[in-house]
Amino acid sequence: MTDEKLTINEFHKKIAMETNNAIWSALNKDDPTAEELEDAMLMAYTSTYHWGKIGTLANAVRGHYMIARVHVKKGRADPALHYAKRCLELAEKAKDSDKNFNDWDMPFVYEVLARAYAVAGKKTECKKYKKLSQKAIDEVSDPEDKKICQGELDKFDC
Repeated sequence: MTDEKLTINEFHKKIAMETNNAIWSALNKDDPTAEELEDAMLMAYTSTYHWGKIGTLANAVRGHYMIARVHVKKGRADPALHYAKRCLELAEKAKDSDKNFNDWDMPFVYEVLARAYAVAGKKTECKKYKKLSQKAIDEVSDPEDKKICQGELDKFDC
């Protein structure tokens, strides 16, 4: 076994990417275990922390999205809303200032807000953000990105 030599920035990026990508397995399950959701939560915070060291505002948006998504999956409305709202605040800044912010980011921001409001039992707000997400999806240029965004939005009702 050889030791991988990484700079501190390479280390932050590696951990941020690996932990972020590993979260999806729990989110994509219909009925993940409590342990899987706890692992996903820890990975979401870990990823967001490491992106905060070396990433851009777009990475912060995506990190807060993942934290909110895991809280939604756990049925925890208050923290889900907190992180979803923070995600929107960061996205509003990133869309005008971060070249790494993509046209598919806003649909996800609105989608996680809709999910958080759904968990909180706030149907009107859920529908509002679901419509905003759909409108943003309609403006995504790449067909594959559009399909991915639409797939996430179609997974829940208000």
